[in-house]
Amino acid sequence: MKKLHHSNLIFFIRSGVFILISLLSINIKAQERCAVPQLLEERENRKPELSTEKFEKWIEDKKNLQSPFSQRTQAVTVEIPVVFHIIHNGEPVGTGGNLLKSRIDRQLEILNEDFNRLNSDSSETLDDFKSIAASFEIEFVYARQDPDGQETNGIVRIPGSQSTYSYQERTILSAESYWPAEDYLNIWVADLAGGSLGWAEFPVSNLAGLDEASNNRLIDGVSLDYVYFGENPDSPTFESKGRTATHEMGHFFGLRHIWGDGGCSVDDFCDDTPEASSSSTGCNLSKTTCGSLDMVQNFMDYTNDECMNVFTLDQKTRVRTVVENSPRRLSLTESRGLENPPVFNRDLGLTELNSRFTGSCSGNFNPQTTIKNQGMLPIGEYSVQMFIDGILEETIEFNDTLQSGQEKTVYFSLLNFEETGQYSIFYRVNLTNGFEDERMENNQKLEYYQKLAEGTLPYEKKFQNNIAPWFIRNIDEEETWTLYDNAIGIPFYENRQNFGQKEEIISPIFDFTTIEVPELSFVFAQAEDSIPNRVSIYASYDCGRTFNDLVFSNSITDLSTAYEVDSIFSPEFRLDWDTVKIDLNRLKDEESVCFNIVAENRLSNNFYISEFNVKESDKKNKEIEIIRWEDINPLFCDEGFEGILTIKNVGRENISNYKIQVLNNNELTKEYIINDEVLVSGQETQVEIIIPQPEQNIGEYEIRVITNNTEEEVINTFYLPFQNNCFEELPPLRLSLRENDNDNWFEFNPDKDQGWVFSTDNRAVNSNSSNITKESSEDWLISPLLDVSNTNYLGLIFDLSYRKPFRQAEKFEIYLSDDNGKNFNSLIYSKSGDSLATSFGNDVPNQLIWRNEFVDLSPYVFKEKIRLAFKVTHDNGQNIYLKNITFFVGQSPPPPYPNTRKPFVIYPNPAKNDLNLHLNLEIAEEGFFQVLDMTGKVMLEFTEPKILNQFISFNVSQLAEGMYILRLNTKRITATERFMIQK
Repeated sequence: MKKLHHSNLIFFIRSGVFILISLLSINIKAQERCAVPQLLEERENRKPELSTEKFEKWIEDKKNLQSPFSQRTQAVTVEIPVVFHIIHNGEPVGTGGNLLKSRIDRQLEILNEDFNRLNSDSSETLDDFKSIAASFEIEFVYARQDPDGQETNGIVRIPGSQSTYSYQERTILSAESYWPAEDYLNIWVADLAGGSLGWAEFPVSNLAGLDEASNNRLIDGVSLDYVYFGENPDSPTFESKGRTATHEMGHFFGLRHIWGDGGCSVDDFCDDTPEASSSSTGCNLSKTTCGSLDMVQNFMDYTNDECMNVFTLDQKTRVRTVVENSPRRLSLTESRGLENPPVFNRDLGLTELNSRFTGSCSGNFNPQTTIKNQGMLPIGEYSVQMFIDGILEETIEFNDTLQSGQEKTVYFSLLNFEETGQYSIFYRVNLTNGFEDERMENNQKLEYYQKLAEGTLPYEKKFQNNIAPWFIRNIDEEETWTLYDNAIGIPFYENRQNFGQKEEIISPIFDFTTIEVPELSFVFAQAEDSIPNRVSIYASYDCGRTFNDLVFSNSITDLSTAYEVDSIFSPEFRLDWDTVKIDLNRLKDEESVCFNIVAENRLSNNFYISEFNVKESDKKNKEIEIIRWEDINPLFCDEGFEGILTIKNVGRENISNYKIQVLNNNELTKEYIINDEVLVSGQETQVEIIIPQPEQNIGEYEIRVITNNTEEEVINTFYLPFQNNCFEELPPLRLSLRENDNDNWFEFNPDKDQGWVFSTDNRAVNSNSSNITKESSEDWLISPLLDVSNTNYLGLIFDLSYRKPFRQAEKFEIYLSDDNGKNFNSLIYSKSGDSLATSFGNDVPNQLIWRNEFVDLSPYVFKEKIRLAFKVTHDNGQNIYLKNITFFVGQSPPPPYPNTRKPFVIYPNPAKNDLNLHLNLEIAEEGFFQVLDMTGKVMLEFTEPKILNQFISFNVSQLAEGMYILRLNTKRITATERFMIQK
């Protein structure tokens, strides 16, 4: 059976009654549910040494070195040390995911039963397969000592940072709790998302050059959903009997699904497992595919737990080959985790202290540590010393007897640190009376005390030249917060091997009772990566001793600001930086608050912070903001204004009454008082506004929304310029884009923030979005009124350029009005972000990249008169550039005009019956055409009321063969071109 499979990571996913997911599934539905096949293909593309072909050749070579006798009958039982990481949501033991030890014990028993064919249901194996049923001679045992050499029961209970984990977040899950994968089989038990019951990391070979093939030892292990862990009669879809762990453990040791994750032509590389067309569910013992009985009872299928009961001899050979040769599988059998922790006669050690770092407002500190007699003999005389910044501060001597295994907490004298700063506190325990401690590495502990500075509000810290008065807490003593140019950051990119390490920096202490509505903000930069670094901010109310209040996490707000790079990311441009604002109103009564910024290494690029501010929030208790004017009508023809004003409650409180005023030349024209509805904080609503026709032809309305906020009125203003503009243009028409000449175009800028501007360098208009900071601000560019009553076909063509930054996304839309511009209700073009972009990057380009756009306006020519409105919605990103905005007479975009300065070209030349003119004038005007023979006699003439860039065809079949001249006369130019008639 020759088959092909690509994988280094295996997932086992069941959902509902039907189970269908594989490593390289050919089933489209499965691929939609899980991105594993794409992930594995990407991994193999990046690391060809991880290919299935190489791994399978390695296994085959290793198997050939062993005799069939040793493969099948004489395998020596090996022990594997297991640590169960129970990742729960803070429940007490025995509730939810914080499983009882008895259930964990039973799961370990099930693994040993299934891998050694001691399972009670082994007798139910079909007769067809009993002769190839195998015991692996593998015993899974609880680890006997932890990585520090201390005694352990092999179970670690940790509150997780997330409520659930998907397989895409396996690095996050493994980082919650991890023991070195060379010495311990890590089994993570958590609430798994996305229908996953579990997954396992696939082993690697030790072929030459593959020493680093795994690439991530920090996720090596097995992950299981707690609902399907051990025996659970209440598990959904099928009753869990602990076989999910058996299945995933098979993957951990190199077994593949028995159907090969494909069909009858795809192999699991075990000759004694019959080919199968797909996975099996339920327990159909008579299922037959690929011309043979399927082994639905095999632990590597997807049948119900009660149906599984067998591994085969070839599966055993494969697993034993991996165990005896794959580097991190072999090292498990030789692990110190299998050994009992070392025992000495006299071993006195320090086990606990206050914490690695602690803080205080007063400078008072109660130092303490815990000692334990870890030796076999009782200890009667000993002392504990405390050093402050390397100087002996205090020694406490003891003459009482400390029995084997007994602990004692030692309390030192109260310390008082008067100066702001960081102090090292070193503890050392010593045996006295001439006895020698037989193990010295556990005799000392080091912690740090930080007396934090006091900050005043409002507070602004720019990390330009120093970090002080902030304090770094570098618990792992590796990479940490570092001062860069005008920022602090962490060199994560240079330290990608330190997954999960957390770097902390502590702010000064603030009295929040001195500020009404506090708001925290920080300016940050980080390049995009597959798994962004985790950044959290915690608040402390006890001067930095504990930080338990999470006030910000990027699990909610993505902190990527720039596109991914294959080098160290260093922010250079304005758009490389962004700001997060955090409402801290709930802290306004706290007298002592400091913050801990925690950045966790997720193997991503460097993370930077340039500013940290705490100040009064701009957000008022009661405030309404004007968002936009719907059905905009700044141009009018003998009628009044009417439209819909969209407003939003941007305050903290609900608002039940407010008013809208319309002013013209500072005189009140209209007033709307609203007191019949409650506008909830954050809610938008719409108000219909009707304004009488103004007396003047050109002017500007000021629209105010007024809210009573405590003792003051909060006023937000929106400007509506107007113009009595009924002047009609005939197509074709082009926006000239010359300063002080806008061809009767009209700009509507309701916030008076500059909006559309002329760019001399690019001979284009640009949206000025990079300078407009108001969120979702809009600006409009409105065309003249077009008379299309005599036009059969009409198209809009324009050139557009927009460089899409990573974080921001401008939006560009075109609306059409068929009522003289009174209402723009027809959206005919809309693009934003990636779809709008002609290039990507946070830098301002030296040269714009243009794209030509065409919009067919022919469906609207029956309206007789139309206007267009070009609207940009700003995001303070990059400018949108427009040029060559032209109304073109035609139904399809014109071909590119030849690279010539001539006002027109003619073709075909020679012509026979019809002659085509392609015009390209700078300004639209009336054109007078003549066809003359070579003597100057006028043979044909006609007038076009308006020419610009259209095509004109006319019949020349009545002309005799010969050479002719086409002459064009306008008020501005005279141009001629020769052509030939050939019959």
